[in-house]
Amino acid sequence: MKIIHMADTHLGFSAYSRVDSKGNNLREEKIYKGFKLAIDKITEEVHPDAVIHAGDVFHYVRPRIKSLVVFKSGLETLVANGISVIIIAGNHDAPKSQSTTSPFSLFEGMKDVFIVHKYKYESIQLQDYNFHCIPFCQNIEDYKKRFEEIHCNDKDVLVMHGLMESIRDKRLNTVGEHELSESFLRKDFRYIALGHYHGRAQITNNAWYSGSLEYFRFNDVFDKKKGMLSVDLDQDPIDPKPIFIDEITSMKQYSIECDRLSAEEIIAELQSKCDNVDIRDNIVRVKLNNILKSTFRNLNKSIINKLRSEALYFELFPLYLGESVLKTGETIDHNMLPNEFEKFISDEIKRDRVPKTIQEDVTSYGKDLIWKITQLHNTEELDASN
Repeated sequence: MKIIHMADTHLGFSAYSRVDSKGNNLREEKIYKGFKLAIDKITEEVHPDAVIHAGDVFHYVRPRIKSLVVFKSGLETLVANGISVIIIAGNHDAPKSQSTTSPFSLFEGMKDVFIVHKYKYESIQLQDYNFHCIPFCQNIEDYKKRFEEIHCNDKDVLVMHGLMESIRDKRLNTVGEHELSESFLRKDFRYIALGHYHGRAQITNNAWYSGSLEYFRFNDVFDKKKGMLSVDLDQDPIDPKPIFIDEITSMKQYSIECDRLSAEEIIAELQSKCDNVDIRDNIVRVKLNNILKSTFRNLNKSIINKLRSEALYFELFPLYLGESVLKTGETIDHNMLPNEFEKFISDEIKRDRVPKTIQEDVTSYGKDLIWKITQLHNTEELDASN
């Protein structure tokens, strides 16, 4: 039996200020396009028996209409080509309270589509294999209880969403992120399909993260290519093969050591780096290490604006000389502040300081505001009137 293991599509994710001719957020539209390309590749080139989505289909628990439409279209295309689909809820698309309806409720009952959510374990049989599905749970103890319900036979696949303890240094710092014990990774499973970590990674002989289809954070740049995994469950030993989606938006990050460079020299180095690659319609960050604020102010704005106009998103990330360094020597990543705010709101809800009913609205507004302030700070354009 051949399956496609995919995860973390985050449909509905939007960022940056660029819009298309219809006024739609360009980043969001490119993610929809990447998802459609993945569906086309599955149906036209790979022809698996099933697609296993290991969570975070949507970026929000209340997805936009277009996110729902794009996903439904993808499901219909897969099913029309004789491909079954198994999906579990991830921490992003699982309701955090009983008053919120799961977006997956809209797709229940679709032919050959099996969705496991509502914090419940479910076993789904396809051909000779049992797919043991544990969706996002509210706490670690719930994961353990669901796991105890599993009874393995001979051909078993585990599908879970969470961060394994062995890669705890890869935390995304998002609401509902749980560290899962390696004890879940039993050897008697033929294959373990994991979601949440955005990099493609093998955790044990039989456990893999497929990674995300798209780049979402600058930490993702270390994962050179994005895509899915093609897995032949009858192969011995199992050897998942990556399937890349080459047409997705690229993310590039560069560094310039600025402590001994003039503003003119920094611009020349910046142009050289950008001329050596195609930055058009891609996401680009250039770290300016140990730059003086006076030097940063004197950088040629017209050249910088030209680079910004070419890229989908172009960011100069100044790390000012003597600033923003932790005791450990690590640099503070200001772009993590929105996620830290999201975690803060989650903690406040646990202390009954913020009503759960407004969690999503408060979090969304706060993260957007912090992101805008961060960008203004990075370009030294912060004005209280804004």
